[in-house]
Amino acid sequence: MLFSRCAVAVGLLLFFPLIASAQSTGVVQGTVTDGQERPLPGANVAVQRLQRGAATQADGSYRIDGLAPGEYTLRVSLVGFAAKTATVTVEAGETTTLNFTMSSDPMNLDEVVVTGQGSEVSRRAIGTNMDVISAEDLQETPTTSIDQLLQGRVSGSTIRAQSAQPGQGALMNFRGITSVFSNQTPVIYVDGVRVDNSSNTSFSYGGETTSALSEILTNDIERIEVTKGGAASTLYGSDAANGVIQIFTADGEPGETNVTFRTKQGVDFPVSRFFMDTGFSFPERTAPDADTPDAGRANFIENEYLQNGYSQDYYLGVSGGAENITYNMSGRLQTGEGVQPNNGNTLYALRGNLSTEFTENVSVQFSGSYTRSNFARVSNGTAIGDPLTMLEVGDALRFTGTNSLQEALRVATLPEIKEGVDRYRLSGKTNYKPSELFTTSLTIGIDGRVNEQRALFPRGADFLTGNTNGGLTRFNRDFRSLTIDYRGTISYPREGPITSDFTFGAQGFRDEESRVWVEAEGFALPGTEDVGEAATKTSDELREQVFNGGFFFKEQLAYEDRLFFNPGIRFDGNSAFGEDVGLQAYPSLSLSYILTDEPFWTGTLETVLSQLKLRAAWGQTGNFPEPFTKDVTFQAVSFRGTSAPRFDNPGNENLGPERTSTLEGGFESSFFNGRFGVDFTVYRSRTTDALFEVPEQPATGQGLQFRNVGEIRNIGTELSADVSILEMENLFWQIGGNWSWNRNEMVDLGGTAPFTLGGSDNFAQQRVTEGRPIGAWRATTPYDSNDDGRLDASEFRFTGETPFPTHTGAFTTSLTFQNIRLFALADWSLGSQVLDWGSRWAGFNGLERVPRPQKYDANGDLVTGPNGDPVDFSVTEAGSTVLLDGDYLKIREVTLSYNLPSQFLSGIGLAQGSVYVTGRNIWEFTRQEFVDPELAGLTDTGSVALGGSQSVTLSSPRQLRVGVEITL
Repeated sequence: MLFSRCAVAVGLLLFFPLIASAQSTGVVQGTVTDGQERPLPGANVAVQRLQRGAATQADGSYRIDGLAPGEYTLRVSLVGFAAKTATVTVEAGETTTLNFTMSSDPMNLDEVVVTGQGSEVSRRAIGTNMDVISAEDLQETPTTSIDQLLQGRVSGSTIRAQSAQPGQGALMNFRGITSVFSNQTPVIYVDGVRVDNSSNTSFSYGGETTSALSEILTNDIERIEVTKGGAASTLYGSDAANGVIQIFTADGEPGETNVTFRTKQGVDFPVSRFFMDTGFSFPERTAPDADTPDAGRANFIENEYLQNGYSQDYYLGVSGGAENITYNMSGRLQTGEGVQPNNGNTLYALRGNLSTEFTENVSVQFSGSYTRSNFARVSNGTAIGDPLTMLEVGDALRFTGTNSLQEALRVATLPEIKEGVDRYRLSGKTNYKPSELFTTSLTIGIDGRVNEQRALFPRGADFLTGNTNGGLTRFNRDFRSLTIDYRGTISYPREGPITSDFTFGAQGFRDEESRVWVEAEGFALPGTEDVGEAATKTSDELREQVFNGGFFFKEQLAYEDRLFFNPGIRFDGNSAFGEDVGLQAYPSLSLSYILTDEPFWTGTLETVLSQLKLRAAWGQTGNFPEPFTKDVTFQAVSFRGTSAPRFDNPGNENLGPERTSTLEGGFESSFFNGRFGVDFTVYRSRTTDALFEVPEQPATGQGLQFRNVGEIRNIGTELSADVSILEMENLFWQIGGNWSWNRNEMVDLGGTAPFTLGGSDNFAQQRVTEGRPIGAWRATTPYDSNDDGRLDASEFRFTGETPFPTHTGAFTTSLTFQNIRLFALADWSLGSQVLDWGSRWAGFNGLERVPRPQKYDANGDLVTGPNGDPVDFSVTEAGSTVLLDGDYLKIREVTLSYNLPSQFLSGIGLAQGSVYVTGRNIWEFTRQEFVDPELAGLTDTGSVALGGSQSVTLSSPRQLRVGVEITL
């Protein structure tokens, strides 16, 4: 008995402090909703003076425990809504309820962002234009890859798909072309780790290559921040002339475990609008009364080649945690059949985030993902074995040596082009806050991507290989990137009319890439498909590595939280710089002024113009050269059975980065209490020290060498607007749009002669010359040489257009009625021309897809053929006729969703549920019917990829998806 009493006493002594602590603290809980009383998940509710808080759950609820008795100010913020604050009194042992109702805010000045700033900062302090895509935006789209997601949602961007085949990403650039030698894709970071963004990671087999963008998935993304080069990207140094995309994945939140399941089922429909089909290419064989096996098959491509492809997608996510540790994990499975033969694909993805607070001052986050992709493709239009091109331009029977279109299709689809990609990313971030005045963080991460491509041309496909015994090409690429990023911020003074945040840091990355490929020919037996079984083998290997590292300083001075001054500078070193170059400095300067926060801005002024932010910025960033272009190199080649050395690259000790300086200014505004918002930007960028291959003195025998000699200029404007048409109790209607314009010019070639970019031909060229846009189209053009009104000669002339659009934009609309939501997005493009290679190939077979003018001689007489019929100019003489209008308007997305009522959900034990029907690539308008002008076209040009050159390429399919999402 005595022992038991002592045990009780000891237990009370041990647990009394915990009981007393629990009784001496209180809880604040509540819900966050919008104006229609819909729950807002993901809103951040913070106790301001304690730097503590919680995020709202799927039902909009939040809970903050362990608050000592007293009065607190809580602040709630969410992307797209105006921040709100409220005061609450906490009693010991009591639970206090505090609900928030948020209103939409197109400007969202209090939103916290980090891209290009070095530390977290509210948008009111930023002097540059920035686009933010929120989790709510992600819910409105059926897209699964990052390039499709950004299409139409970022002003100043040009994003064009390659084709309908799997594994491909879009050709992407912001604010025009800044280089003639390098990839224009913006730098991409995921959770602070620089990731592979290459758009050319495999053999093309006709112009379409695998892209690293295709594995950057949209599931579990919390938000995306986009800056568009120059002034906004200075702190990324020699790697960010084309802009920066920062992707942040979702963390878990303290509270009960949430289990989310999603599934999407649907069909892909091929777009056959831009095909004339076999009724054009084989009119005599496919006529209904023809005496051939192909009689009545005028639509052979549409009926026999193209197909509807079934697609399915499954997702399972688990998130939750305690006060000091949270987690968010998910897995995904996707399969699709494709809309043409040999286009099946599968994808498996795993992702996880883990966050823990060791103390009030130290926290750690871990993030990782793994993706496995498998897909198959057919050859595309510039490959001699492309079945679609052969059928469309009349080569199918001649090339395959068959007697019917069905047999030609069987032979043309014998090749097996398959690829597998393993993609992994790991990162860890430590945050340390020793005091209210100083915060610091360290991020270390790695991105790896390994892909293997196998193209098997089996025995019997001799028209492809020239070898009746078949052949095999195997290509392997291994890419790894290591990122290290340290940042610290000193905030002093924190109070008073003038405050300061001084940020400093160091950042570096190391990229390693290896490529190995083997070509094997001659298999003794059918069914063999290994390199080791081939009669002859040829192999090659390429290895590259580059290191870039720098340190930066950035100051943010604020006066009364409405006037902000932000100077900064970054110093960079790079392994690709010449020995005599040294560190490169990239300075920046920006101003931001919230005019409507002035005390005098009240009354009628405040009612009409609710918010006005004026901003201006200037900054520099760079683009480093390709690895080893600075070095004097030699190459060993096979010669008569031995390895023989030869001269390769002359080297350049003064080789440095291309440097882009950007000056931009503009305003962000909202009218009538946030009902109408306008964002306007005007910019001017100038790339100096542009890299060109300059001929060395002929006597040296050294050929061409990259030198910093050129200058490129881009000027443009960007405008976006959002209008709330209706804001009623159960009805909300909003429309929006963006428009951008860019003018590009090659100002100075630095003495280098004008030249033609890869992918051009003797009838149409993408030309680089001073005073014109990079890649301006120049084509053979019929003209009247003797002023008699008759076309009798042909010469190269500039058309006045470019391969890339000069105007782009989008429209959106969102209509909500109670639990039903309708969202639609359309985007458009103007000002480009597209080269139709299909018409070139058809011309070899005497077919005329695009009309060409009749030809006259110098005497004004009509030129006729042997049979007396008039003769048209050939494609070689009239290349301008196959440069087609590139304007288009596409209804890109339409989604109808329904959130299940809370009463129904609670009855079946669910926290949240929704169903939706969504479509993509619904409808298009173009000014011509021969090529889809959206498609970027050929990208394996060996220089900057401008797109604009297409063979017979299948458009991105129309997609219909039906989906369900539930949260337990």
